[in-house]
Amino acid sequence: MNFPSFRRAPFVAPLLALLLTTAPAWARDPFRTTNPRPIGIETRKAFDLLFRDGNFPQAVRQLDVALRKEAGDPLPQALRAAVAYIREDFIDMKVYSDRTRDRAQALLKTDRLRGHLYLGVSYLMEAGYIVRTQGLTSAPRALPIVQRALDELNNASAIDPRDPELNLIKGYMDMLIASVVPLADLDSALGSLRQFATPDYLKWRGIALGYRDAKRFDQALDAVNRAIAIAPNNPELYYLRGQILWLKGGTNLNEARTQYLLALRQSSQLPPPLVGTIRVECRNLTAIIKGQPEECPR
Repeated sequence: MNFPSFRRAPFVAPLLALLLTTAPAWARDPFRTTNPRPIGIETRKAFDLLFRDGNFPQAVRQLDVALRKEAGDPLPQALRAAVAYIREDFIDMKVYSDRTRDRAQALLKTDRLRGHLYLGVSYLMEAGYIVRTQGLTSAPRALPIVQRALDELNNASAIDPRDPELNLIKGYMDMLIASVVPLADLDSALGSLRQFATPDYLKWRGIALGYRDAKRFDQALDAVNRAIAIAPNNPELYYLRGQILWLKGGTNLNEARTQYLLALRQSSQLPPPLVGTIRVECRNLTAIIKGQPEECPR
């Protein structure tokens, strides 16, 4: 069987019931239930809309509110840079990655862990900006910046190696590295996600991606099912489940197509480039099942 070539779903996708302003302070922190950080309520709403609900348009609108009211935190700045990346607006990506770094630098005075963490995130975004705007030949220039990012994450880990926010970001990084480095130990790479990362729907999504790329499809399917059980309104997760079922092949193809159709029914929630990708893959899958190409309905 020739495996389909899937684009890796972005961390920000590419992903609720909004919190009341009377919610306890810890409820604003999407990562921690103990020792919460003062992450603003508007930022929390944007985070949940983006990652739990997979509602990209509403998340972007809510993120604009968060940036007006809670601009001192690096998290909404980093989310805005991720949105720009998805839109392929690399000028905006650079602007907000720089703002992420500025806020992270200031945060070192009051929260060294999150300050170092988002300094690392800002360097990763800078490296991504260089490669996307200058091509793969710029990789030698980007590699030292990636090393600076890793150094900052190590600084954060030295403060609290079990911090959920740190382990979510570090876990996705480790998983992506393991998926492209043949000798990397995937199970060890997924350790940060599995043990300490939250929220759980993002943890299980990351584990599903890692197992998908390693062609360990039963484990990938179990992980994505766990993510969907927690975040059932996120169409990107149904798309991911459809990919995994397609890769498993055999009698799974019809169910894979069903998952693609479930994702497309909520296409208004997804970024247009991702919708285009899902429709192309769904059409190709339909051609395999029915023996002729056929457009997938919205």
